[in-house]
Amino acid sequence: MAARLAGLSPNLASRFTPGTLISSYEIVEAVKRGIAVPFRKSDPEQVRKFSALQAADRGGLMFQPVPGTFENVEEIDFTSMYPSIIVQSNLSPETVGHSERVGFLPTVLKPLLELRIKTKQLKKTEPRFAGTDAILKWMLVTCFGYTGYKNAKFGRIEVHEGITGRSREILIQTKDIADEMNFHVLHGIVDCLWLQGSPVDVLKERIERETGLFLEVEHFDWIVFLPLADGFGAYNRYYGRQPDGKNIKVRGIAARRHDTPEYVREMQRRMLDVMAHAKTIAELETKREEVVAIYRETINNLNAANPRQMVINRRISRLTYAHRCIEGAAVQAYRDHGIGIAPGMKIQFVVTDARLYRVEPAWCAKSFDPGYYRELVDKAWGEISFALTSGNQNRPLDAV
Repeated sequence: MAARLAGLSPNLASRFTPGTLISSYEIVEAVKRGIAVPFRKSDPEQVRKFSALQAADRGGLMFQPVPGTFENVEEIDFTSMYPSIIVQSNLSPETVGHSERVGFLPTVLKPLLELRIKTKQLKKTEPRFAGTDAILKWMLVTCFGYTGYKNAKFGRIEVHEGITGRSREILIQTKDIADEMNFHVLHGIVDCLWLQGSPVDVLKERIERETGLFLEVEHFDWIVFLPLADGFGAYNRYYGRQPDGKNIKVRGIAARRHDTPEYVREMQRRMLDVMAHAKTIAELETKREEVVAIYRETINNLNAANPRQMVINRRISRLTYAHRCIEGAAVQAYRDHGIGIAPGMKIQFVVTDARLYRVEPAWCAKSFDPGYYRELVDKAWGEISFALTSGNQNRPLDAV
């Protein structure tokens, strides 16, 4: 699919980023339409007043949730919101200040968007479409990002700002509709809202009709919004049980993060598997002893664990560090073993002495620092234990 869209060989398409694929697709479509594509773009951002930047350059809108566990929650998610806004609002570099023109970006993205809407539905019953859906999703996502990239051949910062501006309007409009229909909004992130109430099908139909965008609805028997260190709700750390009971949807917690050691990840996975059998908050609280037993077992077996279970994965962004840190020590450890590294590379290492910033590459580590990994275990446990603590359920929205 990616190779056909981008006009590249499968060998190249399999190794390129979604950004390169969408850029190649746009170039192919431009050539088909007889549009000249500059070899090197020279279109710097115009000088603007600070007040204009303050009004336009705000990014996506988010509501800050109150930490807690909530029952019978609906997640409404706009399908490919930003690409949909590009198409719907005719946003393209050549339409800035000339809205009467038919934009290039809306024209070339519309077929991809329509195909994405179809594959997102098809993959629910036919798993073979999941790969195609993922390719289309990330190509469309990076298309939005490239509108604000100065070197993108079809990018312009005003288009980027126009997209995020419209998204803020849509999220506020959606919340207002939900409030009017007596739904209780719990949280919102750019293109998603979590709320309580019914009938959600009627709400979905009205939002789609008034915004012109497609929605997906997911139900949660219960969902947990985790707190930040200051006590306010975290925007992107949550997990919840869906009706099928097969698994728990997780975002931002240890079991989801790519840098979590397998020993810690496995503990949290086991806990979530136990919690998945609880259909209500009341049933969730009855699982506490079983989950605590997993935590105690993990702590008791920590010292005897295999160092290979303690491997941390990191993608490095730099080669030099102003202060001593674990990541900097890992970079040096790779150098000491004669391994050449560069920004963007993924490294794997085990912390052998956190106090002295000593680490070893994953393939030669024979020991690890139990104290350091105990802290990681406790942090992952905190993400789970919060849901099992009474008094954190069903609080109102604290929107910002």
